[in-house]
Amino acid sequence: MERLPHGYTNRTLRVGTHIEKRYEGADALVRAEREFTSLTRLHAHYPVSEVIQFYPSVPMLVLTEIIGRHGQELIDEGQGHTVLRLIGNHLAQLQVLDPSVIPGLTGVGGVIVHGDFGPQNILCSLALTHVSGVLDWELAHVGAPIEDLAWTEWIIRMHHPDAQDDLPELFAASGLSFSWSERQASMVRQCRSYVAYCERSDMKAAAAQWKRRLHATEHWTE
Repeated sequence: MERLPHGYTNRTLRVGTHIEKRYEGADALVRAEREFTSLTRLHAHYPVSEVIQFYPSVPMLVLTEIIGRHGQELIDEGQGHTVLRLIGNHLAQLQVLDPSVIPGLTGVGGVIVHGDFGPQNILCSLALTHVSGVLDWELAHVGAPIEDLAWTEWIIRMHHPDAQDDLPELFAASGLSFSWSERQASMVRQCRSYVAYCERSDMKAAAAQWKRRLHATEHWTE
């Protein structure tokens, strides 16, 4: 049994050849059910794990493991150009899917929004030719095309500032074009949602950290 890196909100373990994801914090069952529905419905359309078993009483999902290199690790190795191009390509592929593919998603908009899109939830093929898996669908909803694009940019600016020069690859591959003010406003909204979640879950240290990130995001310039 091995705890996987890059899992921050929930407890994710490799057990044999499978992955066990236990949901924690506020709305744990709601988030688990949303991810279960997203994975089972997307499996025929998009690179996601196959659900082996869902245990609502825990709540926990048992998933197949996807083989690949983690996006953030690749960026740290200097592969930001390639990773952001692949992410942009797969964001475009996600946004052409009809939202009805995942029944029951809440929200207002015209596309499926992953909700935490970016290199932190991307596995790339070992040869770096394609995305082998998109992870963590518990925040999926229906929304606007800018949301996942802006959040991917936020991850780069906050955690991988040396890769900011590679962001044009993301924009070009996604086919999306929004102004800096629009992208920043979307980042700010998502940071505020994380502050609210942490406060609702009584996660005081995490709430304070997200408030600092929110403050930083509000003062970024392009």
